[in-house]
Amino acid sequence: MNQSPHLATTCVRCGFQHNCYCDAIPTITSDLSITLLTHPNETSRATNTGQIVKQLLANTHVDIWQRKGPIPSYIASKERPSICEHKGNATPVLVFPSESSVPLTQWQSQHPRGSHFILLDATWQEARKMLNRSEWLQALPQVSITPPASSQYQLRRNQQSGNLCTFEVVAQMINELESDKTARTMLAFFKDYLARYQAERCGHRLDRP
Repeated sequence: MNQSPHLATTCVRCGFQHNCYCDAIPTITSDLSITLLTHPNETSRATNTGQIVKQLLANTHVDIWQRKGPIPSYIASKERPSICEHKGNATPVLVFPSESSVPLTQWQSQHPRGSHFILLDATWQEARKMLNRSEWLQALPQVSITPPASSQYQLRRNQQSGNLCTFEVVAQMINELESDKTARTMLAFFKDYLARYQAERCGHRLDRP
């Protein structure tokens, strides 16, 4: 059977068939140095937002967490005082809310030489397990953002109120440390992306007003 000439093809870049968002990706400039330490389960989840962060921010590095793997090269330790070649002398710090975490803006003001931020790209349950099972993560200083009132992200079940997805955390970091205008641009794109994703999941093109 011949294919219809109007049959939509899947975009090789974003993976969407009916609602390609490549042309909607904004140009974002940020000096933040970020590693997304991604849980292996996230690599097969279509709802993962870390991959969108990578598309927007050139300084983002993605690494897959391994429970029994070696300590990543970008983590400082007593045995290895430098982190990694492409991060220079920046101080590695874990972005994770806890009793010992300090506000992000306070941390940054006290470390003018720069920081390399590590985010756990996972569900909240998985992120806690990653932290509990990795002593080298526990040894890192921890910072926390000031979360906005609510999250736009509703693609997963059993989400707790007040929890943000990876993309929203990065946007809030940029809001606090660099530019609220850039953060608003990111969140406007994210809102559009979520609408496209929902339409894509239903198998139709998003209706525009």
